[in-house]
Amino acid sequence: MASHATSTTSAGYPNPNSDPTQNLAYPPPPSHTARTPAALHSDAFDAPANGNGHDHDPYSAHLRQNTLANAHTSHPIYPQQAASSLAVPSSNHGRFTEEWDASQRGSSIIDGHTANNMQRSNSYASNSGEDHLSLPSRGNTLKKKSSLRRNASLKRSGSRRSMNAGSVRSLALQSTSDPDEAHSAFHCPVPTTGNPTEVLANRFQSWRKVLKDLIAYYREIQSHYETKAKSLVKLANVANNISTPAGFLASGGLVDAMEILRVYHKDSIVEANKAREIEEDVILALTGLRSDLHQKIKEIKSLSGDFKNSVEKEMDATRKLVKSLQEAIGQSDADPASTTGKQDPYLLRLAVDRQVERQIDEENYLHQAYLNLEASGRELESIVVGEIQKAYNAYAGILKRESDAAYNAIDELRIGPIAMPKDTEWTHFVQKDDHFVDPEIPVRSADQIHYPGQDHLTCQEIRAGLLERKSKYLKSYTAGWYVLSPTHLHEFKSADKAQAPVMSLYLPEQKLGSHSSEGGSSNKFILKGRQAGSMHRGHTWVFRAETHDTMMAWYADVKALTEKTPQERSDFVRHTRSLSQSSRRSVSSDGVVDEEDDEPFSADTVVAAETGSKSDIRRPQPV
Repeated sequence: MASHATSTTSAGYPNPNSDPTQNLAYPPPPSHTARTPAALHSDAFDAPANGNGHDHDPYSAHLRQNTLANAHTSHPIYPQQAASSLAVPSSNHGRFTEEWDASQRGSSIIDGHTANNMQRSNSYASNSGEDHLSLPSRGNTLKKKSSLRRNASLKRSGSRRSMNAGSVRSLALQSTSDPDEAHSAFHCPVPTTGNPTEVLANRFQSWRKVLKDLIAYYREIQSHYETKAKSLVKLANVANNISTPAGFLASGGLVDAMEILRVYHKDSIVEANKAREIEEDVILALTGLRSDLHQKIKEIKSLSGDFKNSVEKEMDATRKLVKSLQEAIGQSDADPASTTGKQDPYLLRLAVDRQVERQIDEENYLHQAYLNLEASGRELESIVVGEIQKAYNAYAGILKRESDAAYNAIDELRIGPIAMPKDTEWTHFVQKDDHFVDPEIPVRSADQIHYPGQDHLTCQEIRAGLLERKSKYLKSYTAGWYVLSPTHLHEFKSADKAQAPVMSLYLPEQKLGSHSSEGGSSNKFILKGRQAGSMHRGHTWVFRAETHDTMMAWYADVKALTEKTPQERSDFVRHTRSLSQSSRRSVSSDGVVDEEDDEPFSADTVVAAETGSKSDIRRPQPV
């Protein structure tokens, strides 16, 4: 038996059949398949990445450095290039570059290689290849990977392009539910017909259509913010020219609303001017990406030769050899002597094994081509999705800042000018203007007023009440409201003292006469005019009270004011002025009962008249 082949060929390719469980020898690769890595890098598929100017394209460099996917990754085949790319800091950070968590992208490439990532079938190529660990890089998405060679026994009639293509077609769709069929020599888990590069090219052509529509949309956004910025400038100018007239609150009133809006307009203008520059951060990036996709589509289409295969042809050859082996086994069972020499079933089985190896080698080449094409397509699409996400994130940042500014202005308006009492401005106006009365000043009452001489002893009211005075000629009694002051006895028609008194008796010119005794028919006392007086000289007045006690109270007060010394009168007035409002009604009698005494005391009628007259007099009341 032949010894095991080495794990790699002389050209540097990993041996796809280096499994130690396979006791199969592998001859050296033929000259048309033993390709060096340098030859791989010179393939037509690599030419766009190295020879079409992308290494000098500032936009490609920008994507290699700034793409979210590339910011944390490197390419396993080109570690030096990836390291140098990451070492160069980005010099084209946009104004709207928001912090973006790569874990939100939902990409297995960005999330890293985990046990839950895409599962591949257990072929030699999928076990030995490491392309699924490749992370997206704008310039390296379609690089060749030296992961497979063809066996020397294969005679490939087709493209000599790189064996490291890729596919967007999931190999999971080619799996079978029958576990025995998965290991059958007459089953192929990968498609042997069709053109996956055309399907992948059509997908990225669809992405170009998406990018075209997004570019048109963001151009309209840019135009919108240009117009909005101009309108906001006009609006801010109008707001700045609004002045507050004299008499209004400088702060704490409605003027605060305009100040809040001025700040809001100012911030909105700044934000609108930033948004106008969205072309530098979004539109140019999407336009450059769309242009690069056009070139990548050409590169993808150029890989169609990698999917020309002879798997079906090799499978037919395997089927024929298996048929010959089965016939030989049948003949050996019937007649062992009939299967000699080349017809020995053992030799026929060796031929079948060699043919199966050739078939599987061709199948694995095709399998790896699909895996590489799919990995490259995934990486390229992750870049496209990442750029679109960055564009949406930039616009989301603009909208968030606008909404935050608007909500802040709304809150300030609602807790300030909108919530203030409606009479705040009016109260300030009337308080500061001398032509108006401060509403907080209470309405005054006459009994609260003070003035000079108000509390002088000569101005005090000693007693007040109803008395009846006997008429000089008619011999009848007339009721009146009498007020006793320190120097006079005044008669008013009623308790409303706004009118002038009917009569005023100067007490120093009067002399107190007799009074009726307790239990008499009337309660009278007499007051006589002195002969030396200037008025009412020698005249006698008879006053009648309702009760004897009232009459005696009047009598005692008049006596004190007419007979005591000035000092005693002053002391008397000082002690009795607080009782003047509570004096009882009084009358007097001379102690003689005459015909007029039969008339009852009529002070009640005066009280009724007084109450009626006072109820008619109304002063305006404060509201």
